[in-house]
Amino acid sequence: MPRYRRAAGTALIVAAVLTVGGCGSDTQPSAAHTSAASEDVTTDSAPEAESEPDAEPAETTAGDDTSIEDFLAAAGVDDVLVNQLGEIGDANNYGLGVGVETGLEDRRRLASTQVDTCRNVAVGYRTWDGIQSSDESGGATEDQAAAMADFLQTEFCPHVAPLKEAPLPEQTLSGPSKDDLGGRGLASPLAWWDARYPRVPWSKACAAQTGMPIGEPVAYRLAKDEVVCAIVPPAVSLKEHLISVDVVFSSPVEEDRARKAALALLPSDASATEPTEGTNPDWSYLGGGCLNINFRTATMKGLMDGLGKDAEPWASAMYYSDGATEDGAVGDYTGKVKQISLSTGANEPGASGELAC
Repeated sequence: MPRYRRAAGTALIVAAVLTVGGCGSDTQPSAAHTSAASEDVTTDSAPEAESEPDAEPAETTAGDDTSIEDFLAAAGVDDVLVNQLGEIGDANNYGLGVGVETGLEDRRRLASTQVDTCRNVAVGYRTWDGIQSSDESGGATEDQAAAMADFLQTEFCPHVAPLKEAPLPEQTLSGPSKDDLGGRGLASPLAWWDARYPRVPWSKACAAQTGMPIGEPVAYRLAKDEVVCAIVPPAVSLKEHLISVDVVFSSPVEEDRARKAALALLPSDASATEPTEGTNPDWSYLGGGCLNINFRTATMKGLMDGLGKDAEPWASAMYYSDGATEDGAVGDYTGKVKQISLSTGANEPGASGELAC
């Protein structure tokens, strides 16, 4: 799947997170999405995103040591708490191996991922049961995952401050229905979105639906009951084009409405292929399903050619009846749609022949 996601739960700021020892909350691979919300679809916010390989020098991100320090300071996490977390991590294989002591910089990186964990639980996007299950899938024993979850719940997360959002920009909404290359939303530049749709806060409802953002979150109101949530890609080569977005409805809608919502954000030459049902991956503790529709669109290839990523004549829409987390779909697909994850490129079944949600 060529989805550009907010690191399915792993923070951009943690591209270098400790992987030698094996586990770490919110670092389990998954099909989770980008996104956000608004006022009607009520919500609050915080970080997440996936970095792209890029030959150009990237702008400063929380992946830089000084930025990690700033990020933790803004979250209310000092070095005393960082070291306490690090000690728990060292003792439970969340660092460089059981009993191997990590340094302060490694511990700060671990803390930055766990800030994300705390915020995702706080808004209802993830659960402690899910996080423990994810950590066990990543290599932790039941006791190790429980020890980390207990420390996060009782000692670490109570100190983590909510995300402070930047003020919304002033907008003059007189933009064209298409961007200069024929896009109508997906793979269009941020400036086009800002000229066409009103920005709304990354609300609590959005965060609960799509997770807390790492990077710059943006949300746009498309209709009274419909918002688009996305993360501005950090890769310089993507030039602030939104190549993966989530459409969130205030309540589930019929498939016909969902398809029209997806097509409205795709180039006008987009045509739908037969839908494919998907299920959660084997490692997920959730039982759930989704429905995927690939759209053929020659215009999409042209849009992506200049961005150096996934230059294919395809886009895809994955429908969820309840929602999607880093652990997969929440519940079965019912034929009603609460959330659409819209991405460039096509989604195809894996080696097992199954399409993963």
